[in-house]
Amino acid sequence: MATIFTRIIRGEIPSHRVYEDESTCAFLDINPARPGHTLVVTRREAPRLFDLPPADYAALWQAVRRVARRLERATGCERVVVVVYGADVPHAHVHLIPLEAGGHLAFPEPSPASPDELAEMAQRIRRADRPAYDPATALVVVDVQHDFADPSGSLYVRGAEEIVPAINAEIARAREAGATIVYTQDWHPPSTPHFARDGGVWPVHCVGGTPGAEFHPDLEVAEGALFTRKGTGGEDGYSAFSVRDPVAGEVKATGLAEGLRERDIDRVVIAGLATDYCVKETGLDAMRLGFEAAVLTGAVRAVDRQEGDGERALGMLAEHGVEMR
Repeated sequence: MATIFTRIIRGEIPSHRVYEDESTCAFLDINPARPGHTLVVTRREAPRLFDLPPADYAALWQAVRRVARRLERATGCERVVVVVYGADVPHAHVHLIPLEAGGHLAFPEPSPASPDELAEMAQRIRRADRPAYDPATALVVVDVQHDFADPSGSLYVRGAEEIVPAINAEIARAREAGATIVYTQDWHPPSTPHFARDGGVWPVHCVGGTPGAEFHPDLEVAEGALFTRKGTGGEDGYSAFSVRDPVAGEVKATGLAEGLRERDIDRVVIAGLATDYCVKETGLDAMRLGFEAAVLTGAVRAVDRQEGDGERALGMLAEHGVEMR
């Protein structure tokens, strides 16, 4: 049975709407705590906020910010309080309540806790960390291909062959936990502006259908995995999630994000090549798209065209919220 919020969104129950987009809808609360009290609701039903798929979760908070700014302008309030309560309707939503200068909302009566009680609770929370892999996680193995991972490859990444056993061990762990395995491959045409001979910066590498584009022979390729080939139309294919036309600059999705969401995956764990290019861009794109992300620092290697590029890439990923393992 549809929730009352879904019925409001459908127009079956009248409401005073103040904002809507393809993922969310916002309308005034009929029992406002303050004038302008607004509910921001996802169109997708989910009983709790943290049950939302990553894209809907990200869209909700974007809408919250937009509506809060409107409330500030409309009411002249000092600030807008954000409340996530949700016990009344099992449909993810956020309350936005304008507060005048000096105003406050009632908060549950605090109860003092002893240092021992606080220490025990902190330890319980730390130990409740999410497991390394679960069915809502994808291990993304980036570009472990002959031309990158073999010393005879045309764009060999120093030490790349050394990480293959570590990646295989992670694949086994991920499969045991029910996680999805994703393999990406550069898969370029023979001529592309990506290559130096055609105006780009890279030697010819990973041409689709040639031995250089094949996986490293020691890499474990799991049954039931997802496969994403990048650069098939001559684009720069640094990210597992997107490719970019090197001339026009147009960015297109690879389809991986949609494939992961179809499997209800909300986190990616990244390994492979190369740290300062495809690993970095995959991690940044994952965060931009609303996924949690982690990089296996012992299972990546860098090109390091400039000394330290790999370490700088990991630092940038960490700054953007990617977990370093």
